[in-house]
Amino acid sequence: MPRQYTAKEYANMHYIYGEFRGNANAAAALYRERYPNARHPDYRVFIRVHGCYSEGRLPGSGVGGTSSGRIARLDVEEAVLEEIENDPSTSTRTIARRTGIGKSTVHDILKKK
Repeated sequence: MPRQYTAKEYANMHYIYGEFRGNANAAAALYRERYPNARHPDYRVFIRVHGCYSEGRLPGSGVGGTSSGRIARLDVEEAVLEEIENDPSTSTRTIARRTGIGKSTVHDILKKK
């Protein structure tokens, strides 16, 4: 996430994302309505913020992860394989949305296994 937001902004994003049960587009639209004078993050930021919190990391800080805020390759593979283990019929798009990992990366990992 190239632009840094405050901890409160990240918390608000995650809260709204939860209200819409993972619908990032709807969450982004509501965020714009509720906070008209704030920066308006792209819907992808909501997905990444959720992914960070789900992995026990703080968004934008790299705390608990790598310094860039991205998770290590082994952790990415583990997250994808765990999603498949939980539900083998899950699509790559759903896995990407749930984990915040790119769809093509998810596809590459599954192709290798």
